[in-house]
Amino acid sequence: MPSDTGHWNFPHEFDPSDWIGFIYRITELDTLREYVGKKSFFSNRSKVVKGRKNRKHFKKNSDWKSYTGSSTQLNEMIAKKGMDNYKFEIESLHKTKGSLHYAEVRLQVSEDVLRATLPNGGRKYYNGHIAAVKFLPPLETLDEQNMRRT
Repeated sequence: MPSDTGHWNFPHEFDPSDWIGFIYRITELDTLREYVGKKSFFSNRSKVVKGRKNRKHFKKNSDWKSYTGSSTQLNEMIAKKGMDNYKFEIESLHKTKGSLHYAEVRLQVSEDVLRATLPNGGRKYYNGHIAAVKFLPPLETLDEQNMRRT
């Protein structure tokens, strides 16, 4: 049975519960402007339970299947132009938060998302910043290497 990935395109079948999150690319088809980011499949939550000394911890599904990026400007354009004017692609899947954060920064830096321009001189990316990385990222696992688009 094919994976239900919402509006996201990815050439591999996968079970989200096996992964922490993914790196994505959103491309505006009429202008070719892009956005590169990351999204987690789950968030960790806790709640107070009567009669327990500590909180109960659990995972909650994120809105990843309908997610359209964290850029306000991009989301305004999606609302204005419609979802059909955008291509939503998963670039890679990741098993750890460290790997996910590092992969996002690596891709954003390698594609120069803050300075790259289109042939008309306009900005190529909607990205407004690159996250600060303050840790030594783990090496990619073999599973992560095999679950890339290219």
